[in-house]
Amino acid sequence: MQPPKVLPYNANKADPVQLQVPIHSQSMLSQQRPSQRPPLLINLMASSTQSTRPPVKLDPSPESSQGLEASTAMMDEDLQSFARLCNELAFSYWRAITSEKISSARSLVISPFALTSMLSMVFLGARGSTSGEMNEILKLDDMVTFNPHLIFKNITNSVEQATDSDIATAAFVREIFSDRANGKILPFFKEKTQQLYAGHVEEVNFHVVNDIVRRRTNLLVKRHTMGKVLEYLRTNSVWVNGPLATISANLFQTDCSHGSTTDRDGEMFFQVHPTVRQRRLVPIPAVLYRSGFLAGYEPSLDATIVSFGRVENTVSTVYVMPGHQSSISPMDNLDRLERSLVETAFSDKQAWHRLLTSLMDRPGMEVQLPRFSHRSFVNASLGLQKMGLRGLFKSDFADLRGLTGAGNRDIFLSDMIQINTFSTCGEEKISEHHHVEMYPAPPLRKRNKDVDATDDDAFDSSERVVDFGSLVQESALGRGFYDDLLDPKYLELPLPLRPRQARVPDAPRLRFDKPFLYFVRHNPTGMILFMGRFNPRLLP
Repeated sequence: MQPPKVLPYNANKADPVQLQVPIHSQSMLSQQRPSQRPPLLINLMASSTQSTRPPVKLDPSPESSQGLEASTAMMDEDLQSFARLCNELAFSYWRAITSEKISSARSLVISPFALTSMLSMVFLGARGSTSGEMNEILKLDDMVTFNPHLIFKNITNSVEQATDSDIATAAFVREIFSDRANGKILPFFKEKTQQLYAGHVEEVNFHVVNDIVRRRTNLLVKRHTMGKVLEYLRTNSVWVNGPLATISANLFQTDCSHGSTTDRDGEMFFQVHPTVRQRRLVPIPAVLYRSGFLAGYEPSLDATIVSFGRVENTVSTVYVMPGHQSSISPMDNLDRLERSLVETAFSDKQAWHRLLTSLMDRPGMEVQLPRFSHRSFVNASLGLQKMGLRGLFKSDFADLRGLTGAGNRDIFLSDMIQINTFSTCGEEKISEHHHVEMYPAPPLRKRNKDVDATDDDAFDSSERVVDFGSLVQESALGRGFYDDLLDPKYLELPLPLRPRQARVPDAPRLRFDKPFLYFVRHNPTGMILFMGRFNPRLLP
């Protein structure tokens, strides 16, 4: 592995201005504290102040430690089984969706909770063989001690209305659009979906469905976020096919008001691997936490874990990074971690359980995370068919008479779309203070001709890179990041003899400076609400 590629800084190169300094002034300058970068600090971009910080030590948690699993220790056994089923489905969704021409080298976010609850909403109108097929996957009719639809309703309300967690904004919007030519949807079905899921059901003309989707989605997201998000979709970029399509718009933004984004705390260097044997460091916006988190290391997965949100909070956001911070990982480390976690999450190895129980308080440690916002447009139709829901998507087999009445069998599910957005530090405006990406983007082939191709939502951002500054600029390596108190001649002195400003020891800092996975967990039930991969495009 080659060292990080940075622009060299020649500390011994003479400055033309300095050559004109009189000889008698040079003796005075030599007695002053150094104003130029010493040769030993040439590679300050790669190390910054890391060399002066004590290493991050994540000792294994005690065997008796429950970590985040303590939040569900007293939960009813039947509800625990249902939550486990939903989480197993979450990893199955991820496996099925990522196998559909979605690059593993790009960021992605899905909402398995929204997908399961949307299927449950459609299940209310399923009959006959279609109902049986869906129940094989969802097991809704197998739950006899509680109503699973009410569980989904309570989780949605608790997250959207939470005030005790580090949530800036959260919303789960569910919509069903039916072709007007197939007749009206039964009022009973509309009332049930509205009562249990706050769902919107509408008969539309699919020739102009893109404009309807934009206006309805924006209105519902604005309502669910209490006016915090005014325009979730900016263009008519979302097309769906008839005769029946579902759209769920899901938003989660963390609150970083307890973190620091000022000065050096607000920027970090993220590792990028252009090739297998190269590594580059790219500055991106960041946030620093000094408290309010749990951390751990899981040796069986070789993964470092940090969670924000206590056991008693409504949600916890869990970040999982491959390896140790100090290790230089090969490019496939995130792929290895992702495959291992997805395959063994609920097998005999209990990888998901081991991740959660490894978390514990780490006093005196700091955690630095990227500030980013990612949006994914996902069509889960093919993935769900791979999981066994084939009849639901076929006109000859689908039985959805509970939606349209007994006389209409010409209706089947054609598209199941998710528009998911996950952002850190959503309490401030998502703008130049975040790394922003969108992948996968809506398909280009069905867009209206009058859509402005320069709009954020109107082009495939797989070709877009948000530039937060040049990759490596000498100005960024110079005065802005060099502190003469870090000069080795001070650091080698005994602590009492150092300048007063250099006596304060630095806390160990855990940086999530490599591609990682993240999860949003509903603590009272343990259900996974969101899961994603942060693997940004930082190079042209």
